[in-house]
Amino acid sequence: MNSTSLKKDSYPILADIAKAIGHPHRLELLELVAQGPKSVDTLAKEARMSFANTSQHLQRLKQLNLVKTKRDFTTIYYTIADDSIPILLKALHQTGFNLSNDFKLTLSDYRNNNRVKTVSFDELENQEYLLLDVREETEFDFGHRRGALNIPHAKIKSSLKKLDRSKLIVAYCRGELCSYADIVVQELTNAGFNAARLKDIIMTKSA
Repeated sequence: MNSTSLKKDSYPILADIAKAIGHPHRLELLELVAQGPKSVDTLAKEARMSFANTSQHLQRLKQLNLVKTKRDFTTIYYTIADDSIPILLKALHQTGFNLSNDFKLTLSDYRNNNRVKTVSFDELENQEYLLLDVREETEFDFGHRRGALNIPHAKIKSSLKKLDRSKLIVAYCRGELCSYADIVVQELTNAGFNAARLKDIIMTKSA
């Protein structure tokens, strides 16, 4: 096989993968699945899509081996097929942030409108802070940032006593398009805590 035929045979395969994640719904579903195994019903609710539409998009992702399934009694769960998937998603977000002014403005406007303070790991150097993972426990168990404390966003108001008021609380969730961290930062700020949302993109299975 010469290099010309190699490219001719290989690029269409890569193009099919790009097409699969090029649909907004499939991209969102892939990011949700990257957080841990989820059923079609759970994914449909979280993505606010119909069950049938969700199932159809998942089947397309499965056809290209981007996701895989496992059965637990009568329930089928979808999960990422390979640890390279979160890396791909993170790179896509970073590329969008680096190259798309529309993407940057959308994020900036949302955070400014909701008055959410943000901070990066570089800005946290030499500071005492608590890293707070506000995803669900199953997602945290599947993979999380080393040293993070897990309090799901829905339980934050009942868990304030677990937090140290002398430290900056830095919240993160499923990625920069996830609003759970924003909600938690607002609730913590209203409760008198010094809180911020993490700027850095955390989308890998473990870090």
